[in-house]
Amino acid sequence: MLRLATYYTPSHQAMCERFVLSRAFGFSDVVVREYPQRCQSGVFKSAGWNACMDDKLDLLMRLPVDGTPTLYVDSDVVVLPGLAEWAENRVRSMEFHEIAYSDDVVQWCAGVMLFRCTAKVQAWWQLLAGLSPIWNLPDQDVIHQLRMQASAQDGKLPVPMTVLSSDRVCNWATLGNKTPWTGEPFNVPPTCVAWHANWVVGIAAKVAMLERVVETHADAPV
Repeated sequence: MLRLATYYTPSHQAMCERFVLSRAFGFSDVVVREYPQRCQSGVFKSAGWNACMDDKLDLLMRLPVDGTPTLYVDSDVVVLPGLAEWAENRVRSMEFHEIAYSDDVVQWCAGVMLFRCTAKVQAWWQLLAGLSPIWNLPDQDVIHQLRMQASAQDGKLPVPMTVLSSDRVCNWATLGNKTPWTGEPFNVPPTCVAWHANWVVGIAAKVAMLERVVETHADAPV
């Protein structure tokens, strides 16, 4: 059993429906919620971005605490063939309360996360939701700051955390790029089962990138 969870705002609805929901094969349950357009531009870290990321945490905190393996994906992810099967196999190797994040190269990425819905995992989402407004940082940056502080003080995070393989969950940075994508051609690794259109500025550019992934990935139906 594997649950898929995602959310969208009006600006990202069409993208989510096209690249996530219409491709969500092999999942026993799909949880999707719509939230208000708190970030008017929909652009990374623009006005209202933190509030939009708080809605992501709201979605995660609303998931039933039932131990079900769950894959969370942002609305700018394209689901590729084999994702559900790969995620089910991957979660079997994880500790029960473990959270595995995708690789953003410069830090862990909260755009794709694999975990079980346990009380300890839910408490982690609650911790992030509490610290986000205090620090005025979005979820991903809160995670990074907590990691760095725990490391510096020889502390311990409340649940085990790891990183998903970058040849399975891919993005522009995992190909070795360090600046945002501006339309350059690229090759999708044949092992890729999910591609995240981060390191891309603007909704139109994200859609263009995801379209290119679908067109160039050998096993991805258009």
